[in-house]
Amino acid sequence: MQPPTSANSPRPASPHAAADRDTVERVLAGDTEAFAELLGRHQSAVYTHLMRMVRRPEDAMDLTQEAFVKAFKHLAHYNPRWAFKTWLMTIATNTTLNFIAKRRLETVSLEDVAEPSVEPLPVGAGEAELALRAAMGRLPEKARAMFNLRYQEELPLAEIGAMLGESLSNVKVTLHRARKLLRAELEQSV
Repeated sequence: MQPPTSANSPRPASPHAAADRDTVERVLAGDTEAFAELLGRHQSAVYTHLMRMVRRPEDAMDLTQEAFVKAFKHLAHYNPRWAFKTWLMTIATNTTLNFIAKRRLETVSLEDVAEPSVEPLPVGAGEAELALRAAMGRLPEKARAMFNLRYQEELPLAEIGAMLGESLSNVKVTLHRARKLLRAELEQSV
């Protein structure tokens, strides 16, 4: 496969890309039970991403389920030119941003931010780790989504922009501001 030639081109295929395309074709051909394979392959990544956005396990689980239901309903609109995971993460991210906009999550204390983590803190994780998680929780929703997609999911900037309907330059600026804000908050807490 040739590397992408422009910023708007899809990125190279992931190890699951071919299997995802085959599974989507089976589902569209009438084998709706094959969708469970896609669920099994991507549920953990979607849940982890959404957990980082909403910081509440029950909300993240509900939003993960909602994203998969939407993906199933709109599977005929999936463009196999893009990775299925990218398409699915776009649905999940937008579903979550809509949820947050409607609900406007209440302000949480630093104690609440540190407790519901996606992964257990490693042994020896210090105050800096807790401070980073707390600071990330205070980022604006879209900035937090971009930050997670870039540094946790390791997506290219152009792909993040396409997912969230933002220009490449806006993604760069938002990530720059997020890093600057996180750095300032961490310097204050250390």
